[in-house]
Amino acid sequence: MSGFTAPKRPRTVTITIWSVTFLGIWNFGRAIAIGQQLNLQDVLNLQPDPRLRLVVAGLFTVLFFWLAWQLWRKRPFTIQAIPFTVSWYTVYETAVWLIFAQSPRNWSLWVISSLLLIGTVLFTRWSLQRAAQPYFSL
Repeated sequence: MSGFTAPKRPRTVTITIWSVTFLGIWNFGRAIAIGQQLNLQDVLNLQPDPRLRLVVAGLFTVLFFWLAWQLWRKRPFTIQAIPFTVSWYTVYETAVWLIFAQSPRNWSLWVISSLLLIGTVLFTRWSLQRAAQPYFSL
């Protein structure tokens, strides 16, 4: 008899938890980096204002970590909340790139990051809507 037991959480939910946690870590790192460089605002007159980006990064950090925790706890509202939040994050990131990117080299990075975030939205929507319904009813 083996001591191995099959996991109760579907693999797609585990990947979603890790992806939402990664987005939280990414925004936490962004908040730290922006916070350390706030004094450059006076010298370089950066646009958009780094204080605004610091607040938004902090907000998304807290939101993504909280959503990952709620998904771990099998809260049903995360089925709609995670794709919705990642969608708004994608819109925010894409808008910042479109409005404030200067050189054509930055446009390719904008396309790559937007496609990656859109893929994350589609995956989380699929994994939480269809593939993980039994997980939330356990």
